[in-house]
Amino acid sequence: MRPKLHHVAELAGVSEATVSRVINAKPGVAESTRRAVLDVLSDLGYREVPTRSTDSGLIGIVTPELGNPIFPLLAQTIEARLARHELMSLVCPSTSETIAEQDYLDHFVETRAAGIIVVNGRYAQDGFGYDPYFRIVDTGIPLVLVNGIFPGCPLPAVAVDLAAAARLGVQHLVRLGHTRIGCLTGPHRYSTSQLFVNGYRAAMREVNGGYDVVSETLFTLEGGRAGMAKLLEEGCTGVVAASDLMALGAITAARSWGAKVPEDVSIIGSDGTPLSTLTDPPLTTLRQPVERMAAATVSALLAQSNGDGMLSPQLFQPELVAGASAATVKAAAPA
Repeated sequence: MRPKLHHVAELAGVSEATVSRVINAKPGVAESTRRAVLDVLSDLGYREVPTRSTDSGLIGIVTPELGNPIFPLLAQTIEARLARHELMSLVCPSTSETIAEQDYLDHFVETRAAGIIVVNGRYAQDGFGYDPYFRIVDTGIPLVLVNGIFPGCPLPAVAVDLAAAARLGVQHLVRLGHTRIGCLTGPHRYSTSQLFVNGYRAAMREVNGGYDVVSETLFTLEGGRAGMAKLLEEGCTGVVAASDLMALGAITAARSWGAKVPEDVSIIGSDGTPLSTLTDPPLTTLRQPVERMAAATVSALLAQSNGDGMLSPQLFQPELVAGASAATVKAAAPA
């Protein structure tokens, strides 16, 4: 007689879903967990011991460089969520100095990974499209894209609403009395930059008749420092930056100009990484709901594994976290 799933799960100390995956030779179960389930099945007299799948059993998590703290934070949180389902994952940073994203994707397809998660992949660049990712879906491997998607993304995806983030930042600065508000963002070719600028401009049209000072730079500390120069030259008293890293660079640039933060210029970052609490002053930031986004990512991946098919992209709202880098505008500031 085939033992009951709940009984095996209780004895092995795992979930019923994990027992089912082992019995049916499904990938995505740690070897130690698989062995524990098989031992319990053997002790219970179950002789139809499942053979190992030829799949790798790994979930591949492909990210951009890990220098921007939002990427390791997302990867680590997703990895922890996968571990709750006793699924192993492998984080693969793709940069110009390391293995390219496509090489990672090809490897995971060749080894029949149990799933692939791509964070801010090449699809985030203007004109690149989603064809390489459709080819993965066609192989039957579950796939989820995280952040960087353009509107109308045709694949399962989880993303923070960047336009909403920029609007939230502008509205906060307006409440503090600022009218000369600038936007610090990355290169226009990225969806993240386009969406952030769109949100900034929409908010400025609503509150200030369309005042528009956008500085495009790199999504780095150095980029924030360089891009801030234009905003200071334009006399901005408030700045919304597309990342915490850029905001930190903006603070150092302001100080090098002899300006104080937030007394002379208020600066708001984005992402809400742990870095935001360690800056001087602590950043006001537009935090991504990373835990909820990670949960949604794993749920979308498992839904595909269970045959639920393609899912629509899920958009999450950011949260304003007030720090000390934004304050009421000086009465003497230019109108």
